[in-house]
Amino acid sequence: MAKDKSQYEFKLFESTTKKPKHYVRITDNQMESKAFKALTCYGKVLYLYMKKKYNFTNENNISFTYKEGAELMNKKTFTKSMDNLIDNGLIYIVRQGLLKQCSIYGLSKEWQYYDTNAFEIKPRVKRMKKPKGEL
Repeated sequence: MAKDKSQYEFKLFESTTKKPKHYVRITDNQMESKAFKALTCYGKVLYLYMKKKYNFTNENNISFTYKEGAELMNKKTFTKSMDNLIDNGLIYIVRQGLLKQCSIYGLSKEWQYYDTNAFEIKPRVKRMKKPKGEL
């Protein structure tokens, strides 16, 4: 018996059209993973917006600027959320931005090994805070 294709179409509560041009895909096993469950709510939101930038060819070339982050949350929360995604193995740093360059991130599979001996991440290099009174 042939399956009814209409059951795979997007519903009115999912999109304003039956065939949206782009959507974010997160699998059940990723959502049920220890790494994803350990994300903060801000980390989950940020991950959705980063996945929105994924176009099937740029998994190692996703930028997300502080300006974009400021539209979602405050700067401190944005920075902590990026660290949260890196620390849980959902993204990694391809290039850490300096001066006027933005950072480039990649989508990682390390979340699958979270909380095991095989889990390996490279944390973000954090800037040193200047003591008060120094320029």
